[in-house]
Amino acid sequence: MGERSMEIKVALASSDGISVDEHFGRAARFLIYRLHNGDWELLETRENDPACSGHQHADHLLEQSAALIADCRGVAVAQIGPTAFDLLVGKCIYPLVLAIPVQDALSAFRKSKFINRVRT
Repeated sequence: MGERSMEIKVALASSDGISVDEHFGRAARFLIYRLHNGDWELLETRENDPACSGHQHADHLLEQSAALIADCRGVAVAQIGPTAFDLLVGKCIYPLVLAIPVQDALSAFRKSKFINRVRT
């Protein structure tokens, strides 16, 4: 039985395109990658209006951030608060909290059972 061809998208909160280094609520942009036939491809960078600035936090902007990456199966972030975590999981976007290089985060997504399971 051969491996099923699968295509998924993931978002990475990165300020420099090299490392996952942004808190979900403070991310000004998300890198969108697509896994297709075993290879990762950078599709685009999506600009975001961060929900957190200083010690203030706007729930409607968390919703906006989640909507921005709604077509993604997962998101890698350096940090995430419980409200944002619950919001993403409720939308079947699985957060991975990993402050690591982008390529290592993509490898973690490739191995994740949550990301790779078939949606029903």
